[in-house]
Amino acid sequence: MTSWQDIQESIRTCRMCQSVEGRVFDPFKGNWPTLPEPRRNAILFISEAPPPDGGFWTIQPLNAKQDDLREKLLPLLKLSRSGSDRGFTAFCDSGYYLLQSFPRPLKSSIAGIRCEDLKLLLRHQVKTHLYQQIEFFQPSAILALGRPASTAVSMLWPRSKFARKFQAGSLSSVREEPLEASHRPILSATYLPSGNGWRWQKFWKRDIPLFVRNVRSQV
Repeated sequence: MTSWQDIQESIRTCRMCQSVEGRVFDPFKGNWPTLPEPRRNAILFISEAPPPDGGFWTIQPLNAKQDDLREKLLPLLKLSRSGSDRGFTAFCDSGYYLLQSFPRPLKSSIAGIRCEDLKLLLRHQVKTHLYQQIEFFQPSAILALGRPASTAVSMLWPRSKFARKFQAGSLSSVREEPLEASHRPILSATYLPSGNGWRWQKFWKRDIPLFVRNVRSQV
């Protein structure tokens, strides 16, 4: 069986992704983030893309700006952001994990991009990298954070109720979608907390804890 380290190495050295660096992707400013091996059946959050400084899985210096998504997500899960590892161990030990739709920093914002263009950008990332990572640990539930992540999830499970409703409407059409108890993994979505996510904080501040509670009651 392919190891988690082998999967991460294949993503780092992907020639197709490297061929569009400078047009689609920007390089990381420092080292490539090291993603710890996830627990099987973890609750998975999927976001958009890491920032050039490494983002969620990178330990920023104490005097530097901390990752915006980590700063917002961990308190909603009642986890501390402090400590030498910024809460990574507690996050993983509590049965959570986070992946990005794009594993590399995006060169330009994709806010407002047409749906079909977004699918074209995501096709390789979803079919190769995201699929391989998810298949490795088979999460019990997935919460897509934002439109790109929701698009990625709908591409991974095109026959799901989630995909049908999302493709017929928008993120808001699946945000309050009742959990599909018969579908594994359980699929849902909310807005991305980081970046301009403050505009929708009344939604994600409610949705994320509620999703976790509902999943925990079913699995």
